[in-house]
Amino acid sequence: MVTIVGIGPGNKKFITTYALERIKEADVLVGGRRHLEEFEDIDCEKIMINASTDYRSILNKEGNIVILASGEPSLYGISEVILKYVDKKQLEIIPGISSIQYMCAKLKITMNDLAVVSLHGRTEDLVKKVKENKKVAIFTDDTHTPQFVAAMLKEENLQDRKIHVGENLSYDTERIYSFTVEELLNCNKKFDLNVVVITCGNI
Repeated sequence: MVTIVGIGPGNKKFITTYALERIKEADVLVGGRRHLEEFEDIDCEKIMINASTDYRSILNKEGNIVILASGEPSLYGISEVILKYVDKKQLEIIPGISSIQYMCAKLKITMNDLAVVSLHGRTEDLVKKVKENKKVAIFTDDTHTPQFVAAMLKEENLQDRKIHVGENLSYDTERIYSFTVEELLNCNKKFDLNVVVITCGNI
């Protein structure tokens, strides 16, 4: 059996009770370095994954295979990859709180009309999303930083937007910033793990 477990935005207190139960039942625990460090007390085989991981060999192992996923695994997450290799009848996906959900809760904005974009190695039409929606949430990466987003908005004459950056969400080092486009362009800070929410008007 293969189980993908959404472990929330970072801090273990945001993991559901059921997700913790399934993690404790793992014979093989799979995840990134940061994920596995959170569960080093679990007595089972542990496999660290990266961009070049051969998932076929992992998924062919015996026993309960539990894959740790940041946030919500089905929102631009690892579920998309694992579904290529596993029959749905042999797969369980346990949802988690995404960093986008967490960020919107902190900003006290609703998600009914929120567009979501991932920049993790993707080339989605972010400009189109921003022009068509008053609220856009963005999964950033090391290349597509908050400052990259600000530069894009300025280039498209979208300086009326506010850019909210959530850094190290749910951890003790959590910081949430709100910038104008110009303010963020003039900010030299290198943000740690972050997501961005763009808003238009008094939202």
